[in-house]
Amino acid sequence: MMRYNDVLMRTVALGVLLAANSAEAQNAASAEARSGSEGVLQDIVVTAQHRSENIQDIPIAINALDGQTLKDRGVNSSEDIAEFIPNLQISLPYGVGSQPIITIRGVGLNDVSTNNAGPNGVYIDDVYMSSPASQSFQTFDLERVEVLKGPQGTLYGRNTTGGAISYISARPTNDPSASVHAAYGSYNTYQVDGFVNGPLDDRVNARIAFNHNGSDGFMKNLQTGQRQGGTDDYAVRTLFEIKPSDDLTLLLNLHWGRQQTLPTPYHEVGTLDPSTGGFCSTAQVQANSCVDAYGYHGPSNLYKGNYNRTKDTTVDANGASLRADYSLEDVTLTSITAYESSRRTDPEDSDSEPLRLLEIDWGVTSKSYSQEFRVAGGDAALHWVGGLYYMNEILWQNQTSRAFQDLDLVFGPGAGEGVALVGGDTSRQRTSAYAAFGQTDFDIADGLRLTLGGRFTHEEKTFATVGALSLETNGAFPPATPIYAANEKLENNAASWRAALDYEVESDIHVYTSVATGFKSGGYNGGFLATNPLDAANQLRPIQPEKVTAYEVGFKTDLLDRRLRFNGAAFYYDYTNMQVYNLTPASNPGDLPVSVLVNAPTATIKGVELELSAKPLAGLTTSLNLGYLDARMGNFNLGGATTSLENLTGNRLPSSPRVTAIAMADYAIPLANQATVTIGTSASYRTRQFFDIRNNPLLVQGAYWLLDAQVRYSSPGDRWNLGVFTKNLTGTKYITYGADLSNPFGFIQQVVGAPRTVGIQATLHF
Repeated sequence: MMRYNDVLMRTVALGVLLAANSAEAQNAASAEARSGSEGVLQDIVVTAQHRSENIQDIPIAINALDGQTLKDRGVNSSEDIAEFIPNLQISLPYGVGSQPIITIRGVGLNDVSTNNAGPNGVYIDDVYMSSPASQSFQTFDLERVEVLKGPQGTLYGRNTTGGAISYISARPTNDPSASVHAAYGSYNTYQVDGFVNGPLDDRVNARIAFNHNGSDGFMKNLQTGQRQGGTDDYAVRTLFEIKPSDDLTLLLNLHWGRQQTLPTPYHEVGTLDPSTGGFCSTAQVQANSCVDAYGYHGPSNLYKGNYNRTKDTTVDANGASLRADYSLEDVTLTSITAYESSRRTDPEDSDSEPLRLLEIDWGVTSKSYSQEFRVAGGDAALHWVGGLYYMNEILWQNQTSRAFQDLDLVFGPGAGEGVALVGGDTSRQRTSAYAAFGQTDFDIADGLRLTLGGRFTHEEKTFATVGALSLETNGAFPPATPIYAANEKLENNAASWRAALDYEVESDIHVYTSVATGFKSGGYNGGFLATNPLDAANQLRPIQPEKVTAYEVGFKTDLLDRRLRFNGAAFYYDYTNMQVYNLTPASNPGDLPVSVLVNAPTATIKGVELELSAKPLAGLTTSLNLGYLDARMGNFNLGGATTSLENLTGNRLPSSPRVTAIAMADYAIPLANQATVTIGTSASYRTRQFFDIRNNPLLVQGAYWLLDAQVRYSSPGDRWNLGVFTKNLTGTKYITYGADLSNPFGFIQQVVGAPRTVGIQATLHF
């Protein structure tokens, strides 16, 4: 605690110094500076290829949201970003700091174990975030977010078979400035964030950004009458830009975040017939006419439940990175050194019922170090970049499950003998990754440009795990007995590459085609292993690396004097050794569900994306993004050592709705006093999607719309603004994730999406 207090005190002191500087400065933004581009669509500059480029000029499928758009749309977490990007799904099934399930164009992995990173890399200021907790506190004071679609195996490397999400923090400048933003809304939800920016001397600029979110939560605990599922988190980021010389620039990034709140509650849906104890039909379950293994019938209201766990979930994350850019005449040398540390404990109320049917305590600690060296150079006709990369991560998991602990209370003394249990699993995983990469793009004819890139990766992974089990005996739980232990090692080598052709038809019309490959490293099942030795041995087999070859054609156009932007892409993915996760229900009496992590031989993904942006009138900006996706499993039979095989050939991949659509509009109305009123709205649509590879009809979300709206008044010069907002205006009820625990526990676990919320917000710029 003393360490955090010291950090906060130093941060406050630095903030006071910068605020004093900013108070002497004039407001940099002015209407005059914007007037020349008011009637056209603005250029979007991205750094997807490790250099600044217009998003319309690069042969990559990429979406970008700038910091102001994120603020205007109320984006407070990584989950919110998916609402504005076609063919992107993001879910945090176990709350802040848990393993996110990110799916880009159908490529994802619904394994929630933190030792198995998904196939879509998350980067913050060019640093790969291996820890989910480290990703949780970064969506504030951003310059932009870039979502790269398709394999990024050349410049980004490991675990990017589906794509990458890159967060870019707002950098310090020598222009003194500051801002504070506050919002308050439904369920006592509030946010306070801001920054202070400016020079410390002629060669040092600094920027301090802070963020605090609080909420009672939209789930109501009928046991206590209180709200639950909210948040209480803090985050601070301090950036120092230092120029020891004109040729050398250093960027030091120090960041810290903490969350402490009650665990994320679920909605429980029973799956057992209350009369016979047998399994209900799908229709009965969907009608909420069934009970769980204790005979408990949960409320039909998605936002209510009976939760009996009162310990807090805690998440702590901190880290630092140092970037150095040294410019020679025609070459730039870059070094990025980073360290990340995180810790999460989550006493999950897994059953969401008043008695102890199933409760799990999740604990994970992660420490990682990474180093990247890059050298880049070239000119307008030819550009090249090459580099070396190293990462080392150590991850510890400590998790405990308690099942049927109130069986004696429900069915009488002795009912839990040999059935009620306490299971423990501890593991340690160490990953070391090495890579060398390079990419070049150059003109081969007038208007025709070729991009070639490659990367070689070597990865070593060790995994040690021990499991123990205690069964109820004479009404008590004796010391646990070891049931499995393993100490495994895995090495993978992979070469990935990319080739693209980009043709400039006219100055604002580009067409391109590309072929790219991606690689996701092999790994181990980090969940609870089966009590059956045969199933446990089967689970301990390492999964092999998965690979994707992606073929894409696309176009990017700015038309009608840049009042209309129309982009499109069509793609086909050839998936081999796809990593597949499934929680398989128990097949024998007394058994528990089996966590299965295996490779499927093949899968295919094909789709189309269209993006249309327009400025039809002065002050009016509109956009429409459409995504179509057909993501299906190839020939594949799923089964464990003691479970029967199930043919999943042709099944849809999880979290892959066939159609996604996003529409946005903003209308800025100038007032006589030079103030502005802006009316904004956004709508997103997703068709039916499954949450598991088996296409379980009980783990499905039907098609749904989400509609948001905002109205904002901005003072002359935009020194301050005040607004009102609503999210999920129509009150759509939907779920974002589900798990089948019907055998033997008799229920489906659902993660509920947020209901309608309304609020007010204000921003003050200095």
